[in-house]
Amino acid sequence: MNGARQAGRGPDAVCAALALAVLALLIAASVWLWQGQRRPLLLAPAIGGLNPCLDMTAPAPAPAPGAPPPEAACAGAQGSAAGQVESILSALGPRHSPDGRLLVGYTLVVPLLNLFRPDAAAAGGWRIDDEAVQRVARTVQGVDRPVVLYLFSSHFSEGAPIEPVLASDPANLAQTPRGPLPVDRYMGQPMYPWSVARLDNGITQRRDEAMRAVSGALCRLPAATRARLAGINLLGETHQLYPAFETGMGTDQPYVVTDYSPTSRAGFAAALRQRFGTVAALNRYLGSSFADFDAVQPPSRDIRRQRLDNFWQHIDDAAAGRVAVSGWVHDGAQPVGRSSWVRIYLDGQWVGRVPARFERQDVAQARPELGTSRLGWRYDLRFADLPPGRHRLDVALEGAGGGLQHLGTRHINVMGREQRPPVALPMRLDLPPMRPAGARVAFWIDAPADERALFYNPLVPLWDEFRARQVVRYLEHFDRLLAATCLADVPRRTQQIYPAEKAGWDASRFAAGQSLLPFGQVQLGINLYGEATDDASFFDWLARSRQPGYSVTEFHPLRALSAAELGAVFEDHRRHGARTLSFFLHPVAPGEAPANPFAFDPHNPRFGSDRLYAATQALLR
Repeated sequence: MNGARQAGRGPDAVCAALALAVLALLIAASVWLWQGQRRPLLLAPAIGGLNPCLDMTAPAPAPAPGAPPPEAACAGAQGSAAGQVESILSALGPRHSPDGRLLVGYTLVVPLLNLFRPDAAAAGGWRIDDEAVQRVARTVQGVDRPVVLYLFSSHFSEGAPIEPVLASDPANLAQTPRGPLPVDRYMGQPMYPWSVARLDNGITQRRDEAMRAVSGALCRLPAATRARLAGINLLGETHQLYPAFETGMGTDQPYVVTDYSPTSRAGFAAALRQRFGTVAALNRYLGSSFADFDAVQPPSRDIRRQRLDNFWQHIDDAAAGRVAVSGWVHDGAQPVGRSSWVRIYLDGQWVGRVPARFERQDVAQARPELGTSRLGWRYDLRFADLPPGRHRLDVALEGAGGGLQHLGTRHINVMGREQRPPVALPMRLDLPPMRPAGARVAFWIDAPADERALFYNPLVPLWDEFRARQVVRYLEHFDRLLAATCLADVPRRTQQIYPAEKAGWDASRFAAGQSLLPFGQVQLGINLYGEATDDASFFDWLARSRQPGYSVTEFHPLRALSAAELGAVFEDHRRHGARTLSFFLHPVAPGEAPANPFAFDPHNPRFGSDRLYAATQALLR
């Protein structure tokens, strides 16, 4: 008996140990969550207007006639932008909010291509300006605040002399099926369509060189100074590009994307070979008859506008198997601030319900009497599995007083590969009772166009996935570069665009989706504008993407908020795990146009930026 009791103690002891371990984990998790709730949100505004100080070579050039002389703190052997940074931040408010939930640091924007100077004796005719790099390091040393280092080099120009030189080499540019994209314009400034398809081209090598120079200078600073580094933002918005960047992101534009360079074409064939193993397996998946992987070309032609050699060449905004159903609606009977809801019916069957909550600045400008710009709605309808034929779509508004109001009907023609004329299909169900839209309802259905023909090409999702992987691979390259320096422990993050929740944007053009998910040692840094800054949809997306934490790398609600409203937005992000939140601070002289229309400043009325500055001040004071 005694032996039996002793034998039974083993399992009991194991169970007790397991219970204690589970309890310890629960306690640790609770402590971690509690600490996360207590962690302040670091407001790290990106300070604008520092380039003349940071980039100035020594000795300083004479100012242009009529221009103010450079600040004394910028010049000399120990020049830096530290004084300007501290002055701008001090005007905003104290370092801590009274409740301790907000901490004020800053984002130091370092335009990597601006660090190069022409030098006939240097390799390639350009060299790193060591003095400019030291000004960056001395600025970090001279400002005793947490700092996010933004190693900036995206398609947006900084006016660097090396930019047009790099743009003259087609290897540096993203390519459409017809060749390299031309240099574009964005908000009146040059926009360079740098490629993300290659790691061996000139733009990548120059970015490498500049990033190594900056990290090397920072690594020579005292460890206590480096401890102020709260994060490093990699490059800025990094994604695939397309013609007419400023206006061409919608589903109503001709579908021309990148990258179709020889490197990408070969890489796509290699990716298919790795995934499917044999061309026979690929043919079974597609229903195709390719002789080998080299015969598979990325989809590049629109079957509705161009002649195809085979069906697998077809691509447009819907070729991946989904089509956007979108528009805007305003119900004057709804209480102010409450979103209307829109229902989508396919052949009489209810398939979707979406809120009208997206920003529509175009509608706000055309119809200011509606009093709001948050009117847009969108539903992505998967048609890849629908039988070929003519299908009916109906759009209905859930009225404020109850009942459904009919907003319109569209027909879509799901086409087979053989392109036979579509046959009208019967309704699956009878539509529920609906009345015509009332006099207080304003609306429009943007897409799809009535009688649109839809062609599903299963090669297109594979191409989209490859293009998205190119973006991640490009960012991973710079992540590895920094991981090999003394800055390896500083959190690295993207500064990525967020196209997924825009009513009129075609996210496949950007191919940024994979880079919004965790990869390598890179955390999520995301740019939020408009409704995405303070709408539950972003936090829903955040939960679905399972991010361990994130930073808001660019923030602007595109409308004025009171201190209480802005404080609630900051608190929402803090509670959801935001580490830092950055908005632009670029002082505007009275009477002058803002250099950055999105900069918070008392003299910038664009998008309510002056009132947002005042609201931030009130929260801190």
